[in-house]
Amino acid sequence: MRVTRAYRLGLAATALGAWFMQLAADRRAIRADPRDRELRVAVSGKALAVASSDGTPLHVLQFGSPDAPATVVLVHGWTCAARIWTAQIRALAGPGLRVIAYDLRGHGKSGRPDPADYSIDAHAADLDAVLDAVLHDGQRAVVAGHSLGGMAIVAWAGRHPGKAKRLLAGAALVNTGMDGLIAESPLLRAPGRLSRPRHVLLSLVLGAAMPLPKGSTPLSHRVIRWVALSRSASPAEIAFCERIVLGCNRDVRALCGDTLSGLDLYQSIASLDVPTVIIGSEDDMLTAPSHVRRLADALPHVVQEIIVPDCGHMTLVSRSEAVTEPIRRLVRDHG
Repeated sequence: MRVTRAYRLGLAATALGAWFMQLAADRRAIRADPRDRELRVAVSGKALAVASSDGTPLHVLQFGSPDAPATVVLVHGWTCAARIWTAQIRALAGPGLRVIAYDLRGHGKSGRPDPADYSIDAHAADLDAVLDAVLHDGQRAVVAGHSLGGMAIVAWAGRHPGKAKRLLAGAALVNTGMDGLIAESPLLRAPGRLSRPRHVLLSLVLGAAMPLPKGSTPLSHRVIRWVALSRSASPAEIAFCERIVLGCNRDVRALCGDTLSGLDLYQSIASLDVPTVIIGSEDDMLTAPSHVRRLADALPHVVQEIIVPDCGHMTLVSRSEAVTEPIRRLVRDHG
């Protein structure tokens, strides 16, 4: 049967119409979500001028009183920005607690290094620069890292033995792992004989500088939910994460992805010798719950292990209190 030009145009028009109808339906669902305003309105902090050891300018924000007796430093993950911690900043910052959050190099409003160094050593150096800038003599902080942020904390501790105990009162490692990120990920599970091709494929995906849409689409909305959240995530939570991830420069995303694909930090774990909380999620597609158990076996001073049910990689957004409360307890009990 010959397919006419009019028939093809009709199919294209139908598909395009369905696309826009779904886009409109997604936007209505987001606006109707009670969390939309909370996540859409940015938190306001004081900008601090900090540069890493290689001169890369870092966008650092301070929330709460600068004279507060306790400090929390928040380190976000791959393709995100400091504002991913919006719920934690709102809940924690105040007269008694100062919160510091910064954009990783190349992310958000931080500068891009020249040459383009996105190694784990570079991320560790950035954290070192932030801690040196915000902590006065004798002060210690509770530091919390999500995903790549947690890896940066462990890498920093390993590169500065003894400094963790001197500068940190405690640490929270959220949805993170220190090696085997591809091997243990539930994404594209394959039988043993296909494990090597799967590893190569996912490494290529992590390091690919493929363009992403500038704004939300029905496809990107659902891919973000599948990869980074879970079926239980609300429309506003998905949209919030989607806005941040789509805003990441594609070259930065690819270079950091290359770093993640070959990461092995288990030799550094013993240097994080402070009270530590480990938080994972049951449905995390990027850092499986198995990482929580392995970290608990390797870290010197674990005070709590948490696996959040019915939740994906973005626990700090979709189950924000499951992250906020352990940080608050670290401050109360150890800070």
